[in-house]
Amino acid sequence: MSDIVAHKTTAILAGATGYIGGYVLRALLEQGYDVISIGRTAPRLSSEKSVRHVECDLLQGPPQLPLDTFLRDRVVVISCLGSRGGGKKDAWAVEFGANKALLSFAQDLAAEHFVLLSAICVQKPKLEFQFAKLAFERKLISSGMCYSIVRPTAYFKSLSGQIENLRAGKSYLVFNSGKETACKPISGEDLAEFICLCLTDISKFNKILPIGGPGPAITQYAQGEMLFEVIKAPMRIRKIPSGFFRVLSGLMAPFAVLSERLADKREFLRIGHYYATESMLLWDDESQRYAPELTPEYGEDRLYDFYKSALQDGLEGHDLGAHKLF
Repeated sequence: MSDIVAHKTTAILAGATGYIGGYVLRALLEQGYDVISIGRTAPRLSSEKSVRHVECDLLQGPPQLPLDTFLRDRVVVISCLGSRGGGKKDAWAVEFGANKALLSFAQDLAAEHFVLLSAICVQKPKLEFQFAKLAFERKLISSGMCYSIVRPTAYFKSLSGQIENLRAGKSYLVFNSGKETACKPISGEDLAEFICLCLTDISKFNKILPIGGPGPAITQYAQGEMLFEVIKAPMRIRKIPSGFFRVLSGLMAPFAVLSERLADKREFLRIGHYYATESMLLWDDESQRYAPELTPEYGEDRLYDFYKSALQDGLEGHDLGAHKLF
C-alpha cells in the first residue's frame, strides 16, 4: 500500500493572510487543491479561481456558513493561526480559542485531517503563548481527528530583524556572546511544502513533527558573520547581556498588575529573554540539552542565500513585526 494519499481535495486554510499562511496558500494552489480561506480578511490570492474566501471571525466561534456546495469529497483543514504579539489575552484568544473554533468547524464538516502550525519552543514552555499552543495541541490530539502538528524552528524572517541596521552601517547586536543559542532556520517555501506533505504522507499522520531547514545549526554570532560577509564589511559586534530583559521586566512588575497594556509589554520582555537564551532546536530529555543532530531537517533553502537576496532587494513581503530586535 502506498504511503501517499491521493489529494484531489478541498483544503480549508485559516491564517492565509499571515506570513507562513501565505506560503501555504501558494503551495496548495501549486499542488492542485481547491482552497477555502477562512478569516476576517481575504488573502491576496483570493482572486484565483481555485480560492474562495469566507469572511468570518474565529474569535467569535465556528463559522455558521453553508459550504457544502464548495467542498469535494475529501476535506482537510490547515491552521496557520498565531497571535501577533504574544500578549496573554491575545495568545489565549487566538492560539487556543480561535483554533478551538476551527477544530469544531472541521469536526462538523467531517474533515479527514487537521494540520496545525505550532512552534518548536513549546517543548520548554515558559510563556503564555506557549501554554496556549500546548493546550490546543492536547485538545486536537484528544479530539479523535487525524492530525499532524508541525513544530518548526526559526523562520528566515525571524533572523532578519537587523538587516536594515547593518545596511545603515550600525553594529550587529548579539545577546551575551552570541554563541550560546542556535537554530536550524527554515524558509517559508520549504515549511509550506512540508505542511502540504503532511496532508498526503501517511507517515506524518497523528504525529508531532519538529522540523528545521537544512543544517548545520547556526548561532546568532554566525548569523552576523554571514551578514557581514554578504555586505562585504568588517564585522562590528555589540554584545548585550540577556539579563537586561529581566531587569526591565522587574521594573515594570508593580505597574503591570494595574494595566493590561503594561502586562503585555512585560510579557514581550519575557519573550525576548526566552529567545535570547533558548535554542530553537529539538530538546533531548535524556541528555538534557538541545540536540542539533536530532533536529529533523527539510528543504534546500539556505539562510545565507536569503540574506544575499534580502540585502540586495530588501525585505518586501517579510513583515518583521515582533522580530525587529533579532
